[in-house]
Amino acid sequence: MTMPSNSYGPSAALPYADQKEAGLDLYAQVANALYWHLAIPRNRIDVRVEGDLVTLRGDVERTYEKSCAEALAQSVPGVGGVRNEIVVRPENHH
Repeated sequence: MTMPSNSYGPSAALPYADQKEAGLDLYAQVANALYWHLAIPRNRIDVRVEGDLVTLRGDVERTYEKSCAEALAQSVPGVGGVRNEIVVRPENHH
């Protein structure tokens, strides 16, 4: 997890310790939501948080998994934006 390196977003007025806790809480909420959602493959998406910006990275097999992960992350309270860097790599099922 990447912690805030500058002051912006809703946590900008919080002391550093509280910013760190808020970032961990946001990370936990997003990671938990992704983990338990049936349309998103488990342990394939990495979550990073900077302030209120969430970055998603990883590989999925289907486009809907990528868009579902982004929509789910955006729906978590406190998320100000989502950078979706998930790559769709279709697997050949022969």
